[in-house]
Amino acid sequence: MLGDTAPLLFPVLLVLLVGWLLPSKIESYSEKFSQPVSKAIVKTHRFGPLVVVVIMLLNRIKTIVQRDTSYLEIAKILGPGDFEFSDLRLLITGEGASESILFLLLCFALLSHKLPSISNSSLEIRKLVQNRIMSYISFSALVSFWILFPESSYYSPNSLPLQITNSSLGEYSWILVILTGAMILVSSELFAVTTIPLTDNGLDILSRRTKLKMYAILPLMIYLLINSVQSTNSWWLNISQDGSFVMVIFFLSNAIGLTFITVPCKMIEANLQHGEGRSNSLTFQMVLNCILLFGITAYFLRSSEPFSQGNGYILQASWLVIGMVIIMVISLVLPNFGFDGAARPELWWLRISLIFAPNIMFMITPFAVFLLPASWILLAISLIQPWYIEKDITSPSLISTLFPLIAIISVILVFSFSTEWPLMSFLTVGWLLGLFSSKRIEFHIKQMKSLGIA
Repeated sequence: MLGDTAPLLFPVLLVLLVGWLLPSKIESYSEKFSQPVSKAIVKTHRFGPLVVVVIMLLNRIKTIVQRDTSYLEIAKILGPGDFEFSDLRLLITGEGASESILFLLLCFALLSHKLPSISNSSLEIRKLVQNRIMSYISFSALVSFWILFPESSYYSPNSLPLQITNSSLGEYSWILVILTGAMILVSSELFAVTTIPLTDNGLDILSRRTKLKMYAILPLMIYLLINSVQSTNSWWLNISQDGSFVMVIFFLSNAIGLTFITVPCKMIEANLQHGEGRSNSLTFQMVLNCILLFGITAYFLRSSEPFSQGNGYILQASWLVIGMVIIMVISLVLPNFGFDGAARPELWWLRISLIFAPNIMFMITPFAVFLLPASWILLAISLIQPWYIEKDITSPSLISTLFPLIAIISVILVFSFSTEWPLMSFLTVGWLLGLFSSKRIEFHIKQMKSLGIA
């Protein structure tokens, strides 16, 4: 198998993907060398991951065409026999799904500077968009690498089944696989929009179009994920044994955070003033993060099968919150090193931590998925609290903004815990919190402008 014949292929792919996290830094560093060496570094950096994934895909196609039953997937699903064209659906519904989706995402990243939305933008903007898209796709691949590219798929197993044991249709729904790839792709565009501090008409068009695409994708994804949970009596057991299912939940959470929180924040926080009381706002958000992360996460953990008895949920919640706090504290230092392009860089990094830190924590423990409800609630609160705590701006009405948000949070939590699968129930409706907060503040800004206050 590929892992046996080319064991260095996967470490090489990991290293190349890590390089995609900071494309501008690597390309700037390459300029220190002579022109031929510099070009070689840039081409290897840019096209290296694509070449490795193409090798993986070609090997996958070869095994399917040859019906090579030394591969566990072929032995379980196809068995010996003659190749049929329909067998290639395993590239989408089988273990080849992650390779196919990653291939398409890498191709999109390499061509993203030619997006129609930014065709009239400057070369600098188009280059920044491409770099940010590369970074997001690389991050998504790295945090899910150990799940979507498991060693068992690439190394010869100790034993093989004597007859077909799985459905020939494959393990995954082709609709869910394609929508997941589309969601990551659109999320990468939104990530580019929200992380580029510059203003540009092309970026505005890109933002509007990508949000519209995400509005179409998210309801379908939520519907498919909810219907993927077959048994409400053992829902946590089902999803905890399927790492790819949980990883899709994290991709969904990232998409919701970018769509309803960070992208609107770019416009919303540009309307904040100089920031009298800014430190108080940041301190309040940090303290609230610690309190709600522990309280809400512990409560959701207690509702799951492993912690339904005893006090183990308290210890698990404590470790999860400690990990989150460490990541948040590190993020607060980043503006001191030049990562301060946002209007409120410290608060912006806290939001980024709430969105992406659970992904990182999931590499350590599967229970990181229980951080999502508290993270979504805190993201919604982070949008509106500066407008009440900072003193040099006009605050929105408590009756129309803060009180309704608290009421919605309460209703969603009560609804979630009234079902037999609280976490999944929360994920079906929790996105409404971010949508409500962003729209209320946007409406408040329009009111201020119409009155000549802003």
